[in-house]
Amino acid sequence: MAVRDALTPDRVVDAALALADEHGLEALTMRRLGAALGVEAMSLYRHVASKDALLDALGDALVAFWIAPAAEVGAPPETATPSEAHTPTPGGTTEAWRTAIAAIMHRAHRELLSRPWAIELLASRPHVGPARLRYAEEITAALLDAGFSTQLAHHGLHIVDGTIMGFSAQEARRPSAEAMGSGVQRLWDGELAAEFPAISRTIRERHDHGEEYTLMVDLVLDGLARLRDGERPPRTALSAPYPQLIG
Repeated sequence: MAVRDALTPDRVVDAALALADEHGLEALTMRRLGAALGVEAMSLYRHVASKDALLDALGDALVAFWIAPAAEVGAPPETATPSEAHTPTPGGTTEAWRTAIAAIMHRAHRELLSRPWAIELLASRPHVGPARLRYAEEITAALLDAGFSTQLAHHGLHIVDGTIMGFSAQEARRPSAEAMGSGVQRLWDGELAAEFPAISRTIRERHDHGEEYTLMVDLVLDGLARLRDGERPPRTALSAPYPQLIG
């Protein structure tokens, strides 16, 4: 069978992923992708409608790794009826939802840090494909199953997603001490302790940024659980009261 005949949309996306991993997203052109697959660029359009469609499919392929380990990506998802998927656990006391969502959050964070180019791609591609829908469904179903209201489950999905993308982007772009300028070095050396006493005390400590993300995940899930269980911390902004926000 000729290479051209063996092409499939999945194979095209896999090759695009490998090319971006090796050379960066800016190197992903249809001509270069075709060369990597041993075909003319025009042959790719039998499998992806356009460069934009390829980028959308690539973004969806990335999210697929968040909801399942790489070895499981492509396996058919388990199915459940709507009543099975959205029946709250009696009393809402199970911690399974925390384990499930934390696993997604940590897996997504690792994937994004291993592919910094993916952060920009996902942030710029609003298209929602099958994997993104499955990702949203798994998080929302986990929350509903644990007794969250529909309103709070909706907010919870967006809070989880924002934590993944925002924290991962910040960590991936963390500059070197040199890039931050001489002021940071002067803080480190203690020269600015009189003017900035608080950060002068903390800057010289060893900081595990991976632990910061774990702490963020724990805080998000703890906060959501407290809201589900009826705790209402003081509002920090002038907006709707909690009952209107969380149902």
